[in-house]
Amino acid sequence: MAAQNFVCAQCHNRYPTHQKLFDVLYDFTRIAPENCCECGSPRELHLTLDFQLGAGDSDYKVVSAFLPERLESWLGDEAQEVTFYPFLVVLQRCGDGKQFCWMPYWHVTGKEARYGRHAVCLESRQFDSLMAQFGERMLEPV
Repeated sequence: MAAQNFVCAQCHNRYPTHQKLFDVLYDFTRIAPENCCECGSPRELHLTLDFQLGAGDSDYKVVSAFLPERLESWLGDEAQEVTFYPFLVVLQRCGDGKQFCWMPYWHVTGKEARYGRHAVCLESRQFDSLMAQFGERMLEPV
């Protein structure tokens, strides 16, 4: 389970969100968070994520979030359209500043967003290593 808040970069006031995580991330990919009501400074999106298996809870600042330029859709059960929303979220752990690439995803059927399990969260060097290998492999003739 994730908890999300907007935090003022200047006065550190916390503003809880009243939206689901999908909606918060979707909005974050499109528009910057509103400024602080108290001091007018920019607000940052912070997430508290529980990664299980001893990784513990951590507070992360969302540095950026992305969706593919084109989303994939198909007809699912009962001929309902299903749209796949794979996010790439760059996180910075509060405290040590270490960056991670988190890849949560949702399947949206009608108006219901269903979270995809087993979202990957890689330390940024691991992610960069995988992308470099992918780039090298794509240059090889098939």
